[in-house]
Amino acid sequence: MATQTHSGILPGYETTFITKSEMSDEALQALQTRLTGVISQYGGELVLSEDWGKRKLAYPIAKEARGQYTYFVYTGKGDVVHEMERNLRLNDQVLRFLSVNLDKEFNAEGFKKSRADQQAAAKKREEEREARREERAGYSDRRYRQDSVERMSEQAPAAPSASDEE
Repeated sequence: MATQTHSGILPGYETTFITKSEMSDEALQALQTRLTGVISQYGGELVLSEDWGKRKLAYPIAKEARGQYTYFVYTGKGDVVHEMERNLRLNDQVLRFLSVNLDKEFNAEGFKKSRADQQAAAKKREEEREARREERAGYSDRRYRQDSVERMSEQAPAAPSASDEE
């Protein structure tokens, strides 16, 4: 679906919502489908949908300690955000949500490209971090082995010499 109207480019929004961790995958998929329908109803397009997985909450919400995080980036006209939030409020499984206006003239392709660049950079940083961790672990293993050998040689009884046997 095109992201342009007769007056120009549609505004862009992001909504992050947290559902209860015991919510089934089918129920979560049904909620996401309903929200996608709301976006298309308001002439918009779902630009990005990410499942961030189950995470520990900073503080309990409705006696829940964990939640399933989902992230949507979309365009739309009129009251698309109001309708999205109304649908989230109606669902008993939704613990919290937050919607943010990204830009009045949202460029979906530019957003996808910058998001891919950010994720590639994050992946590269994580790989570098892992390589440093392995390097440190290898160093500490060598050091541990060297210390162990030195301690064992200190504790071992002295070998009998030729003068001791006579």
